[in-house]
Amino acid sequence: MQLSFLVAKALLEGDFASYFASLPSADDEPEPIVLREGKFERVSRMEHEERGTVAVAVLVVREVAATVEADAIACEKWIRAYGWEPVAENGSWRIVGLDTTAPSFKEIDGSGRFVWAFDVLLTVVRGI
Repeated sequence: MQLSFLVAKALLEGDFASYFASLPSADDEPEPIVLREGKFERVSRMEHEERGTVAVAVLVVREVAATVEADAIACEKWIRAYGWEPVAENGSWRIVGLDTTAPSFKEIDGSGRFVWAFDVLLTVVRGI
């Protein structure tokens, strides 16, 4: 479904450069932003479409604790304020609503990097 691609595109437009589907090694990319798309959960179904939700987890990875917190807050703020209407479609999927959770500390990964995370909660319509 790749709705996470739309979130990645928004982050790139906000100059939040590197994004990945899985956490790369610290040698390959020391400070990535990782997106993980959840499954579609249907809320309602009509004749030619269904509506539901998809969560996209955004993991911000940095080597410095103060930097990761500031960057995660900036990413979440950018996503909330982003003008979705012109870019809200990807194939048969269309974003019709968006909310976010507050960024918070998640973990220190195996390379000693700090990871903060927040969710982008998408309300979507899928043509069927």
